[in-house]
Amino acid sequence: MLSKNYSNRLFGRTRGRSKKKIDLKKYHQMVAKYQFDNCNDKINYILDIGSGYGETSIFLANQFLDKIVISCEKYIDGNIILLNNIEKNKIKNIRLHNGNVYDVLEHIHRECFDLVWIFFPDPWPKNRHAKRRLITSDFLIKIHKILKQSSEIHIATDSTIYTRFILNSIYNCKDYFAWLNQSEMNLHIKDYFDVETKYYKKAINYERIPSLFILRKL
Repeated sequence: MLSKNYSNRLFGRTRGRSKKKIDLKKYHQMVAKYQFDNCNDKINYILDIGSGYGETSIFLANQFLDKIVISCEKYIDGNIILLNNIEKNKIKNIRLHNGNVYDVLEHIHRECFDLVWIFFPDPWPKNRHAKRRLITSDFLIKIHKILKQSSEIHIATDSTIYTRFILNSIYNCKDYFAWLNQSEMNLHIKDYFDVETKYYKKAINYERIPSLFILRKL
């Protein structure tokens, strides 16, 4: 099991606002069944960071049957939905890390991921919370170290504030990544991927057009 990293804290809730009680013992038993521990050199991996309710992990698992999707999410309610869908649909190629993505990044010391997805990370729009944002130049460089050559990062956000923040991070990492869709970043995500998450639907409902960034490792 991966060790917990407390030096790089991720903010936000681990439970929803619902008062519904959950059986934590049963939950941890289910997590243990699908727990990600380490990379195997003979297996190809995809890292889904902040998978929310698991829609992106399910999509990726179905799209890439020959790869293992590592769903990295600390939100318990979302993980329960994902685990139930894995069981219901008998999905074999998803593993779960119930915690901080930095646990994964600092545990792995080689290039083992073919693809990284980060869809709708919390934008932390207030200036005093900017330091809580996940996607920074330093974070992208950490991702660069675990990506295989010419592999990609896909980032989606519907926050104009976070878009500017991400743009600055990409500029600072121009020696590490090529920005593949620079001229069409505001195209509908569904022009690229036929996947709808809760946060994608929320963006569309509020008439916000998500930005999609596709970066390829140099």
